Amino acid sequence: MALKRRKDTTPRRSPADLPASLDDLTLLSLDDLIAGEDLEEALFQGLDLTGRSIPRLVATSVVFQGVNFAGTSIRAPRLRDVRFLNCDLSNADWRGFEAIRVEFIDCRLMGMGAAECHWKDVLLDRCEARYLRLNGGHTATCEFRASNLAEADLRSVDLEGAILDKVSLQKADLSHASLKGVDLSGAEIDEITVYAEDVRGASVSAPQAMDLARLLGLTIK
Repeated sequence: MALKRRKDTTPRRSPADLPASLDDLTLLSLDDLIAGEDLEEALFQGLDLTGRSIPRLVATSVVFQGVNFAGTSIRAPRLRDVRFLNCDLSNADWRGFEAIRVEFIDCRLMGMGAAECHWKDVLLDRCEARYLRLNGGHTATCEFRASNLAEADLRSVDLEGAILDKVSLQKADLSHASLKGVDLSGAEIDEITVYAEDVRGASVSAPQAMDLARLLGLTIK
């Protein structure tokens, strides 16, 4: 008798809905980006916005390629179906960042502040995101792959169901985060800050279980 394979009911991330070619997007300028108008089906390349305060950013079906957002300040940006390629968002302050189907690929997010974010179907792939601050945020069906989130501030973040693959969380603060359904076995979790109730429902490898036991003050005999 053939055995039935258990159906995987884990929700999967929906990728950004963008044209197959960048040529199908309209190339816009720096002035267009900072004007505060809604952006749709647009491409921004090689722009430098370092340290700027941008009053409004609402974008749908937009690609940012090689754009420098380092040190920018944007209050509650709203992005849907957006891709960042080789962009620098280091030390940017994007509090209340709302993102749906947004992808960060080969980007720098060191020290980026996105406290109280609302992320759904967001991807970080091959990103340098040390000291990233998502404290108080909510995420759903998000993926973090081949990225460095060491010393990130993830306090009280709802990470339920997130995928972490080849990710460093060394010394990250996950106190009071929701990790139910999160597979931590593909992450480095050395010296993380976490409480016993935080890891309830998470999946870990055997070596990680030993490390967590010591971290939580348990004695293994």
